[in-house]
Amino acid sequence: MFENDRFTMALLVACIVAGYLGFRYFYQVSGDFPFSQELLLVFIGAVATVLITALLLNRQTELELRKEGQVLLLDQKSAVYSALIEHLGAIVESGTLERDELARLRVLNHKIAMFGSAEVISRFSEVLGRLDAAVADQSMTDAERNRIMQSVAVLTYYMRADLLGRIEGEDQAAVLAAIKSNNADLEH
Repeated sequence: MFENDRFTMALLVACIVAGYLGFRYFYQVSGDFPFSQELLLVFIGAVATVLITALLLNRQTELELRKEGQVLLLDQKSAVYSALIEHLGAIVESGTLERDELARLRVLNHKIAMFGSAEVISRFSEVLGRLDAAVADQSMTDAERNRIMQSVAVLTYYMRADLLGRIEGEDQAAVLAAIKSNNADLEH
């Protein structure tokens, strides 16, 4: 797109220069024919308007494509994050990590690696560490479930931040504390 903009801009400049030189020439030649001067000016104005419009439409199209790309990325992130939370919930509920659940978890890990922010990836690593420690003996205690869900609560905060960005006027520490508190309230 950038090359196309340069070409359009160069064409616009060439048109303006040629128009100016042509107008000067016809102005001197026409002398008593102001009508031809006005026609030339209208033609130059029309060509310049078309070129400027083309340049602006190219910019607008580029911005719309970027916006659509961001919306698609946000949808992908949201779907991956939701699937991960649901899958982790199912694992914690069953108390075991079966072969097919492990395979799905690995796929979700790769999806997070593609779409997730650095903080989400880091927090997910903590969740995996706690999950791995909990299923090492093939059974998960209530305390281990609680620790895993506490890690998931922190992970969801960073997922939320990745999806929504910084919300103006929001106290980040208070939101994280509220998410942790809500999780702790559900454990009792």
